[in-house]
Amino acid sequence: MTPSTKNPSPFKVGDYVVYRPSDRTRGYTVMDDQQLVVGQRYRVAEIQKDAYVRVEGYNDPAGGLYWTNFEPG
Repeated sequence: MTPSTKNPSPFKVGDYVVYRPSDRTRGYTVMDDQQLVVGQRYRVAEIQKDAYVRVEGYNDPAGGLYWTNFEPG
């Protein structure tokens, strides 16, 4: 069972979310040239595989971040 089947994202394209990463996610993204700012509000640009959120202005080469790294905003 994939993560998206277990826990699909409650967010939809166009929603606003606040970035609240887990320690694990923060470790992965700290190496990026462009970084999301913890506590900053972003607009959802795409939901990938029902579980991964890609926000406007951040194009992670690996795709979106798992939805639990965001909260409604």
